[in-house]
Amino acid sequence: MQQLSLVSTLRVTSWCDLAGCGLAALFVTAMAKGLAPDVAKPFLGQIGFALILLLLVAKDLAHAPQAWQRLRCARLTRAPWHAHVAALLPPELVGMMKLDRMLWIGFLKRLQRKPAADTLPEGVALTYLDRGAYGTAIAIVFVGLLLELPVHTLLINLFVQDAETLVAIHVLGAAAVLYTLAWVLGDRWHVGAGRHVMTSDALHLRVGARVEGVLPLAAIARLEEVDMALPLWRRRHRVGTCDTLVITPFDKPNCVLVLADDAQVEILHWQVKKRVPRYVFLYLDRPELLAARLRQRGQD
Repeated sequence: MQQLSLVSTLRVTSWCDLAGCGLAALFVTAMAKGLAPDVAKPFLGQIGFALILLLLVAKDLAHAPQAWQRLRCARLTRAPWHAHVAALLPPELVGMMKLDRMLWIGFLKRLQRKPAADTLPEGVALTYLDRGAYGTAIAIVFVGLLLELPVHTLLINLFVQDAETLVAIHVLGAAAVLYTLAWVLGDRWHVGAGRHVMTSDALHLRVGARVEGVLPLAAIARLEEVDMALPLWRRRHRVGTCDTLVITPFDKPNCVLVLADDAQVEILHWQVKKRVPRYVFLYLDRPELLAARLRQRGQD
């Protein structure tokens, strides 16, 4: 039973959360290494990296049955060789590769000043950029990249004397700036007008290349206002992280959609198709529009 519980925990734990646990383990072992005697320091240094590898291997083994099923589907459909390789990789890793490619395409399209295609249907526009912090977040990123990072790179000259090391650091810094700029501008291109759309029978969700999907209105039980931090909301309502999904550019969610118990809906989240959990958190400029339409649907 304990083994099954551990496997279930590993499956529901996201790769990002697992990476955070690995970094925490590395930090703890680094602290212990600083306090330990000299004889034990090499051993503790190896333990930190061994824990990270152990977590990654355990997570991968926990998902082995799903990977084998994906591989069988790829073989039955006679998919190309790269689809067989992707079937064995974690879906989140494949999704990040797809997202990276899409953001670079968006970056190039933005440089060419080509508008993003609007594939959302006609309906009530539920915007999230007019009153949100997305524009402010982009401005902060630009300030950090174009002002602070070059200053920090110049300050390295005071501490690093080796010429080859300095060149490597400057090249890596320039590459990091270019990559981050491409991601930010590409994401802004994909976000476009920044809106979800509610039609007569569904809520069409879209946050650039990060989120895309359709929630049938019949699957939405109710909408609730959120006026507190998400961790506090989870503790107060006794809801686990795996039962929640956050759909927002950068802003703190201000409403939550509670889905029906029997709802089975899938959407594209970070370029990975996943089943929508019961609680979907959104930031909307005017959540009252969605609340009014949901009430109207209930009365009809």
